[in-house]
Amino acid sequence: MRPNTIRRALADTLEDLSERNFEKFRHEILDRREEPRIRRNRLEGKGYLDVVDVLVSTFTEAKALQVAVETLRQIDCNEDAEALVKATNGLQ
Repeated sequence: MRPNTIRRALADTLEDLSERNFEKFRHEILDRREEPRIRRNRLEGKGYLDVVDVLVSTFTEAKALQVAVETLRQIDCNEDAEALVKATNGLQ
């Protein structure tokens, strides 16, 4: 079943990542040089739902989706990135 919101699609995608890939995802998000940047204390030790909330509150839903897809590709989670794009097609 297709997620009905970007927020839910992001949560489903991050939940499906292995623990190692989720850690890499958070690390890459913190390492972003573009503004706005996310402060370390907002992501360290947080679960996938908290990370989604931080992404959406920092970037807006559409931009959070773009940042998540780019980050997934940077950590070589290309299949997850493509699945996220497919799940949110038309929701931007």
